[in-house]
Amino acid sequence: MISRLSEKLRSLRTMGLSMAGAAALATVMFLPTQSAAEEEVVILGIWPITGPYADMGPLLDRGVEIALEEVGYKVAGKKIKYITRDSETKAGTAARRAQGAIDSEGVKFIIGPWSSGVALAVTEVAKKNKVMYYFSGGTEDITGKRCHKYAFMWAANAWTAMDANLKIFKKFNPDAKSIYLFVVDYAFGWTLQKYVEKLAPKYGLKIAGVDRHPLGHREYSSFITKAMATKPDAVYMINFGLDAISAVRQLYNFGFTPKKPVILSWSAGVEELVQMDPAMRANLQFGTNYYYTVDTPGNKSFVDAYKKKSGGIPPGYAPGAGYGLMKMTLLGMQKANSTDPKKVIQALEGLKGKNFVGDFAINGRNHQTVRPYFVARTKPEDKMANKYDFATIQDISSTEQPRDLNQCQDIGGF
Repeated sequence: MISRLSEKLRSLRTMGLSMAGAAALATVMFLPTQSAAEEEVVILGIWPITGPYADMGPLLDRGVEIALEEVGYKVAGKKIKYITRDSETKAGTAARRAQGAIDSEGVKFIIGPWSSGVALAVTEVAKKNKVMYYFSGGTEDITGKRCHKYAFMWAANAWTAMDANLKIFKKFNPDAKSIYLFVVDYAFGWTLQKYVEKLAPKYGLKIAGVDRHPLGHREYSSFITKAMATKPDAVYMINFGLDAISAVRQLYNFGFTPKKPVILSWSAGVEELVQMDPAMRANLQFGTNYYYTVDTPGNKSFVDAYKKKSGGIPPGYAPGAGYGLMKMTLLGMQKANSTDPKKVIQALEGLKGKNFVGDFAINGRNHQTVRPYFVARTKPEDKMANKYDFATIQDISSTEQPRDLNQCQDIGGF
């Protein structure tokens, strides 16, 4: 760049311009680019395009796209430049790419990734660079012991989700005494397991056993054999995506379901259910941060827009999260009438309102979005109105995590 500018200046001098005049003209040549940068805000979506959650990346991105189309890619008087990077579901890769995008593109806001373990790396990048960050996932640490002024959580708190799941399971299975846990072995699984173990006695349940498995695990026969030997009243799964689908299929093949229920405690909803045969998904209960039948005007609009892009398939949790993360980020800019991260953060703290999933409030103390968590039970095939009529929502819980369990002692300042 410097050598090209020097050549330009020499060329201008040969035309009889003074050095000062040439430098002034050269400076003017760069003003439109600088001005354009000042008139746009850059938002990074860091999604799993490859790796264990690669199937979710495009769905998350599609939800984001709908939110941006609703505002015409403009907010607070500026154009929105939305860029993406592949997290690969690797903490180090995601952190490097987030930092690179901040350095090269001037990113001021980040949403994503998908994995809680990866999010714990990205949130540190946001804190270091004073970039606002909105995440949706199962770890409590974003709004717990790793909380900071620049980070927000869109998904319901893990305590809220596990409490809702256990409550509905006990309601429909009042004689149940025990559950067996399958847990994915990283931050997401550890958090949810902790709260299931804390809450189970409240509902008269004991933990018959626990098996942890790595992300991307596909062979559950040894776990299922151990679980069935304890004669639990349900298998309670704390995993996600293809891990959950594989486990449900094998539980069916072993004859555990549909005789006994399986609980998908943090489910992708449509994205998982559509990959299961009706017989396999019989007698399932699932908890999720989003389900497409939520009865709000905003959700009906989102579902209609999504179906147009997906060939009629309704959205599950992934596109719902992408849409929700971007909607909340844009709402902060609209309320602040600014794209300055500090002003947007201040506008979001303590904010209450209604959005496509229902009533919400952002806790200013820890930046947790307090919003509904949905628990549903699957329908028999003969009760389905159409091929996507998988389930009926049984409970909508916004019960906030008790304050004494939250580890965000001081969210800090700017």
